[in-house]
Amino acid sequence: MKRRAGRSRTPADPGGPAPGPPRVESHLGILHRVAETVSRTLDVDDVLRTAVEALTQVTGHEIASLHLLSEDGTMLQLRGDRGMSEPLREVNRALPVGQGLIGRVAATGKTLQLEKNYEDPDILPAARATVRREQIRGFVCVPIHCRGRILGTLSLGRKTLERFDADEVALVEAAADQIGIALDNARLYSETRRQLDELKRAQEQLIRAEKLSAVGELASGVAHEINNPLTTILGQTHLLLGHPEVTPHVRERLGIVSDEATRAARIVQNLLLFARHYTPERRPCSLADQARRVLELKDYQLKQDGIQVVTDFAHCPAVLADDNQLQQVLLNLVQNAHQAMIRQTPPRVLTVRVWAADGRGCVEVRDTGPGIPPEALPRIFDPFFTTKPPGEGSGLGLSVSYGLITELGGRLRAGNHPEGGGATFVIDLPLAEAAA
Repeated sequence: MKRRAGRSRTPADPGGPAPGPPRVESHLGILHRVAETVSRTLDVDDVLRTAVEALTQVTGHEIASLHLLSEDGTMLQLRGDRGMSEPLREVNRALPVGQGLIGRVAATGKTLQLEKNYEDPDILPAARATVRREQIRGFVCVPIHCRGRILGTLSLGRKTLERFDADEVALVEAAADQIGIALDNARLYSETRRQLDELKRAQEQLIRAEKLSAVGELASGVAHEINNPLTTILGQTHLLLGHPEVTPHVRERLGIVSDEATRAARIVQNLLLFARHYTPERRPCSLADQARRVLELKDYQLKQDGIQVVTDFAHCPAVLADDNQLQQVLLNLVQNAHQAMIRQTPPRVLTVRVWAADGRGCVEVRDTGPGIPPEALPRIFDPFFTTKPPGEGSGLGLSVSYGLITELGGRLRAGNHPEGGGATFVIDLPLAEAAA
């Protein structure tokens, strides 16, 4: 048994077979085939398949396997193989980095060569019996790397007594270098495509923002026009309520008209405040008041979709924030909760809580929707990331909200409620008194 560590480019051992011109031509042909595939495609699977197929033609007796590192860098995942039996493939499907022959090559970045790998003490116990049964003798494993990073491993094994010579090891190392370049090119291409997609989405959002700005100005104008007749209706109603000849029955009806007109006027006023262009300014504002305004704006839509609103507003001193920005964030959270519950079966409950703790004012928006998938939680505030179906979300609302709250010196946290599920978002901001 013989070990060989480090990447070598030395000529063949004196005791081994002399590398004649046919072998050199064969090796160059294999390397050319791999390089040609790398240059003409950015498909990682195509590159891996071609490399594995080409390398099993060194003598025609090779068994090849190609592993790539998992995203967290702890496991090697089998991405290509040739000539492997199903038991051997199952043993090699997932290998821990740093353990076993292949795992140690991935950890050290050094080439490993053996004459009887099943006798090596470092072979994984789970693989030893399978490798011995397969009678794999000659074995070489090289790291795949690019730009100083190890990306995976490339392994060749033989069932014949002929060991791998220095030229063959050099060929495997050169092929691994080509695969590393291909993987890096594919990564750069994917990153470029992702950035282009983000730029495209940003452009679409800018166009949409311009449309929303125009709609906001139109809504502001309409709200002003509605406000005038509402003022007249309220004034005339109050005059009639004070008239001595009004009967109790009519007075009751006029009271209903007055209450509903007052409610409509309040909604219009909230809409005007929300649509108004302003310079952000931090000042003491009430979390409960901002939450009430948002719930009044959404009241009709929530009732239409059968969503029950539960509020729990404990005593909370004013926080130091911009009330318009705070209202924008709360509206976004309430709309997200609304959309999450639309497809859920009843009961649909939206809970909004306000309280104070440790010198900070807190507001929670909780729904009874499906909740946030665990894999999505770490990215929930990333720009353009969304769990909504295509066309229903831009992936910017929560990112913008997070930025606004952070700028105000606060925190925005997301999670799933432990009892009954559903998403929960909590904002906490410094109290005006504490800030002073």
